[in-house]
Amino acid sequence: MYNCRWEKYGALKSLRSLQVHKFKSCKRNSFMEVLMTIKPKIEPYIILTIVAAVVVVIISAVLAAIYTDYSYLILLVAALFILLFVFMIIQQFYRRMYTTYEITDSDVVWRFGVFAPDENLVPISEITNMKVDRSFLGIIFGFANLQFDTASAKTDFEITMKDIDAGQLKKALELIRSLRRERPQGSKMRTEPNQAQ
Repeated sequence: MYNCRWEKYGALKSLRSLQVHKFKSCKRNSFMEVLMTIKPKIEPYIILTIVAAVVVVIISAVLAAIYTDYSYLILLVAALFILLFVFMIIQQFYRRMYTTYEITDSDVVWRFGVFAPDENLVPISEITNMKVDRSFLGIIFGFANLQFDTASAKTDFEITMKDIDAGQLKKALELIRSLRRERPQGSKMRTEPNQAQ
């Protein structure tokens, strides 16, 4: 994990008119431009959770009306399910708030956490394969996972961008492909000269 400081400057890149940030890596003494920032798409999960909660309420109301002797128990179980659904919705908002995927001019970065976020970084020059994984739910709601394979990966995929909107996914693929053409595999990351102390 890198202990880093963010500096925002008001330039716009011509590529997709994306806002650019300058990222100073304190350990690397290098500068990376964040070309694209991506957040997971949580709306489909929230919609499905709300639908499930409504179904539970309707079923529990019908059962409580039919089995009046057990209505208290039925409503108690229904309330527990509602609390579970509320927790699931909160968890999705938490995931979106504290999960960030970034594409810089030299790396793909994944961050997750609140006070001391975990950080995984894959150099674009080391990416050997990209895989788009679409589930049945993703096909319906328009999102997918983007997996990156590298030459030095100890596991199948080092970073997986989960639940990425289809539009952002297309832009991310185009951006990474263009950066891979500009930066051949195995090339070193471009750095700017160190500033005088």
